[in-house]
Amino acid sequence: MIKFGTDGWRAKIAEEFTFGNVRLVAQALVKYLQDEGLAAKGIAIGYDNRFQSEEFARIAAGICAGAGLRTVLTAHSVPSPVLSYAVKQGGYGAGIMITASHNPPEWNGFKIKEGFGGSAFPETTRGVEKNISDKLSIIPSEAAFKIFDPDPAYLAKISSLVDLAAIKGANLNIVIDPMFGSGTGYFAKLGLNVTEIRNVRDPLFGGINPEPLPVNLEESFSFVRESALANREKLTACIILDGDADRLAAIDATGRFINTHNVFVLLLWHLVKNKGMTGEVVKTFNLSKLIDKVCAKFGRPLTVTPIGFKHIAKMMMAKDILLGGEESGGMGIKGFIPERDGVLAGLNLLELMAKEQKTLGEILDGIMTELGFYYYDRADLHTDQAQAIVLDLTANQPKEFAGMAISRVETLDGLKFNFSDESWILFRASGTEPLLRVYAEGRSDEQVKRLLGAGENLIARP
Repeated sequence: MIKFGTDGWRAKIAEEFTFGNVRLVAQALVKYLQDEGLAAKGIAIGYDNRFQSEEFARIAAGICAGAGLRTVLTAHSVPSPVLSYAVKQGGYGAGIMITASHNPPEWNGFKIKEGFGGSAFPETTRGVEKNISDKLSIIPSEAAFKIFDPDPAYLAKISSLVDLAAIKGANLNIVIDPMFGSGTGYFAKLGLNVTEIRNVRDPLFGGINPEPLPVNLEESFSFVRESALANREKLTACIILDGDADRLAAIDATGRFINTHNVFVLLLWHLVKNKGMTGEVVKTFNLSKLIDKVCAKFGRPLTVTPIGFKHIAKMMMAKDILLGGEESGGMGIKGFIPERDGVLAGLNLLELMAKEQKTLGEILDGIMTELGFYYYDRADLHTDQAQAIVLDLTANQPKEFAGMAISRVETLDGLKFNFSDESWILFRASGTEPLLRVYAEGRSDEQVKRLLGAGENLIARP
């Protein structure tokens, strides 16, 4: 069964993710575009740095071209938002991005980008799934598609959305960690003086998952601390991109991890306070309550959605949204397409430092001193029974948890227990991997550890 999850179809290479299945999914997308009257607009295809991604992309391009669609394939690996912007800017009917984003190295994926320049909505992927056959009826034509470079248009667009001169003129020591992914080189292409680490293609991602979590950043922490010591007169920051550069986190000059929740807070603070931008805010169900505090301070309406950037994208297309983001680090910013972009978000963090002449940690501490301290962590538990576990917890809810009375229960997406001090814990089955994700936010690191420990113990019960 080929099924599209939270964002695309992802599977293990050589098991389900095979050349044959990629052909069948590409054929199903072609039929969907034909049925919807979008085939005449053509299709753009890109790929990341994963194992054989370029070959999977060429196979998909051959199917699309063989069906008579005007088909273009990127000349090199690209971040997902670069392909997304090419789809919108070029007026294509759809796009295909071969990537499994932050999944383990043995996975790859097939993401569909719609004409508006963002990830496909569920109704679109359901339509494609209905067309998946076990027989190939399109004769591939590799000679019929063209190669193109999407970088110039993308770089020109994001250059218009930030003050590059301010970043270049500030006393910054910028470290970029693309985690061996397709975001390699993009900050340098904008003319910034940066130091890149883990910037070669490695389909095994150095033995880690290309997701910006502390467990995957041991080398990065060490490098940033050493770089800060060697550049004491400068403000140091490291921008970390995931495997296809649509998500980010950061590391401060002290080696402190700036998690995705804090990145959202810093971006929102900067966009309103320093750039004077208008618009509403939207966050997913598993993001920090500190965002609520910043929205209240600046009088910005806040909407909470289920998990998945597709919910944010719909709001960005329908309303005046300043910033939308999700816990995994995907941030969409007003003025661009309704899509996550780690490079654009990272540029805004650097612009924030340039404007305030402080490190990210110093700025964040100032915000939390004013609005309250919130700490966060999550545990990813490998299990094929994640959905069943959440359903059982929902049916048998405790009245207290980790020694605290549960003040409110929410089931917008998964099961969340809220407590009177604004701490919370959320249980949710992953939409992309066989995992039970347990998220927790507390008013201290110790409280977060206690919540997660209780969560793991609860799941372990027979």
